[in-house]
Order: sequence, then C-alpha cells, then structure tokens
Amino acid sequence: LHHNITNGRSNNSTNRSTPTDLALSTPKATVFTTPAPTTTTPQPPTPKPTTMIPGFVPRKLRFLTLADNPRPEICLLAASVFAYESISVLEVLGWNYSSTFFDGTTCGQGCANKRDGKQYRHGQQKKLHWLSHYFEKNPELHDDDLVLFTDAWDVVVQDDPQKLTQLFLQKTKLKRGVIFNGEPSCGDSFSNGGNYGNQLRQKKWTIQLTVDQKPRVIAGQNMCSAVAAKTASTDAAPGPNWSLGSGGFLGDVRSIRAFLRGITEIRVAQEKDFFRLANASAFADDPGFGQPLRQSFLFEGDQILFQIAYLKYPEVNVLVDTAADIFFVMSYLIGSGSGSSGCTSLYFHDQVPSKFTWNEVQPVFFHFPGDFKPMFPRCANATAKYRRAPNPGKYFYDVDRQHDVAISSICPDYS
Repeated sequence: LHHNITNGRSNNSTNRSTPTDLALSTPKATVFTTPAPTTTTPQPPTPKPTTMIPGFVPRKLRFLTLADNPRPEICLLAASVFAYESISVLEVLGWNYSSTFFDGTTCGQGCANKRDGKQYRHGQQKKLHWLSHYFEKNPELHDDDLVLFTDAWDVVVQDDPQKLTQLFLQKTKLKRGVIFNGEPSCGDSFSNGGNYGNQLRQKKWTIQLTVDQKPRVIAGQNMCSAVAAKTASTDAAPGPNWSLGSGGFLGDVRSIRAFLRGITEIRVAQEKDFFRLANASAFADDPGFGQPLRQSFLFEGDQILFQIAYLKYPEVNVLVDTAADIFFVMSYLIGSGSGSSGCTSLYFHDQVPSKFTWNEVQPVFFHFPGDFKPMFPRCANATAKYRRAPNPGKYFYDVDRQHDVAISSICPDYS
C-alpha cells in the first residue's frame, strides 16, 4: 500500500432520516435540435433543445450493517460514515442481541440470540433474516435508493463514500443492479474442507448464468468454475477478485430485494429437505424421498447462499467488484506481505488513502476477513486517529429499536 493525494471532504450535518439527495454525475446526454430551414419560407420558432437523461438515476445513498454483539469495533465504522453525514448515518440491524425486527415481529428460531456462541456458523444466517425484513418491510426505503451494506467489525473506510454513486453507475452502465465485493478465491463455500465442504461439492446444483439459457444441473465441484465464468462474462473492469463475497454490496433497493428473495427461496428449500431427512421415517413411502433429498444439509454461513443465487437468478443484474475500487478484500493471493503485519506507520498519514498497486485504484473500503483479521488493528488505528475527535455527538441508528445510539456510549474515546 502506498500514498496518493486525498480527495476533499464535506462535513455538513443534516437530519438522519432525510439525507440529502445526491448530485449525480451522469454522462453528457445527446441534445436534439430542429434542423435549420432550407428555404426562405417562414418557419415556426425553433424549439429549445431537449436534454434526455438516460438510464437509472439513484435517489439517496444509505449505509447499512448488522452487528448483534455490541463490540467496540463498530465505533470506527460508524464514526467514519458519520464524517460524511451529509449523505447518511450508519443504520445497524440486530444491534445488542435484538431478537425482533423494527416492527416488533420476529422470525422465530432464526432470530434467536446467540450470546453463548453456539451454532456460530448457522447463526451467521441471522444476517439473511434481517436483510430480507429490512428490504421487504421498511417504509422509509424507496426503490431507487442505493444501499451500501458492509460487515461491521473488520472494515476500514479509507476514501470518500460520496463517490459510491458514481462508481455504481459506471459499473452497472447506468442500470439497476447489485455489486458485491470480490475475492481472489472461491472462499467460505465450495472450496471448504471437511465434511461440510464435501457435502457442498457432492451435491447437484441448478444454475442459469444468463436469461437466454435454460437451467441446467452441475456438480458442486464445478460451482467455483461457474462463478469464475459468469464473472468473466459480465464484469468489464479488469481485476483479480473474481469470486463473489457477501461481506459487502452496493445496489438499488429494488434489485437487492429481488436478489434476497431468490436467496430466501434457496434457503427455505434446503431447510425443508433437511428436516424431511431428519424425520425420514415419516416419509418412507414418499416417492420423492430419493438420493437428491439424502444430500440435504443445513448451510453454514451466508456466503454460500449468495454464490448459489449469483449462478441461479440471472434476471437480477449482479456484478462482482473485480477491480476492488469499492471493496478491497485483503488476501495473500494478490500481493506479497504478512497477514500478521498489517499497515505500515505511513498508512493514512494526513488522511491520504492508499492505492491498490495492481491497477492503481483507490478503494473506498478495506475488508479484513478470516485469516487477515490480525491485520485489522494496525490499519484501523491509523484511520481512527482522524475519526475519534471530530463531530462531537456522533451516533449511529439502531434500526430495530428505532433510536440513535451515541458512539461515545460504546467507545468513550470517540468524543
């Protein structure tokens, strides 16, 4: 990581529930005018030029995360977003072990608290329940809003989030869609080790990469190759991060909602088969109780579901941030260095963001998943130096309880 000049920043404060509309940067539209007359015959006045704005125009930009454990790591993310409060403040789902949604409803066992740490991997699916309810039921959302979702505790905001709308429109080519963070390997899914990984690779999966293809069935051992093939065919920007990761995404509300419905369909079908298998004696005479059903198991984590949906629902415009100019996911596969060393003392000096030397992009977010979490503290502390003191009274929004939470109530050193 090395230095480049920083962008200017805005720090105007507005009310949380009504973030200001963004001034969008769109390509120059074609201007049509009436041709000049070719005779001396009097002509009607020439109408004023008409400007046509093509494509999708986003409305507001929102920032969203899920953090059920009230850990102090949330403070850096919340303070970083608050630094650009002219856009929005961070909205937090599931905060402080919430087991009910913002409207007082619940999803049963899937919404249960996981304070004891048991069933941690299955508990990660809590994210799916909260996201689905937020996008289906939240009356404040508009179909044309953009929502940036990110993991809560292992993320650094190192560049101005106000450029996200422009990046979104560039990558989607002025269309609706969802852009997911990319990774340089098919992680936390079909390449997993152990019995769970074997189950994923041995199962048959239905995929459809484009809308003009017919659905087909492939073995799980080929699913990572299918992910690579789809990404190569849909993402024009070059970059090494070809595999879809679920730690962050940016999309319009309508597209995200449609994609989450597909994920829910996959999850519910898998759980239904699993519980039929668990009660096999009750279905002994069912002709549908065959080998496909016996391959059923519960999904662990959430990323596997996002990857399956990526290969199954082409009607939603889903892209992977291969170039990493929105989400940079740390990995030893794309650069040398030690996972335990983290950032140098020069990182973020005078709030100057770093660039990805592979393609000279300046990512908005750094994400430190899995084995790279030990890198996070040194990089986070470098940015926290500039986030703690400014904007006294900064807060994030507890979506479930519908109230603001002072960041200083969790991290006293944050003003």
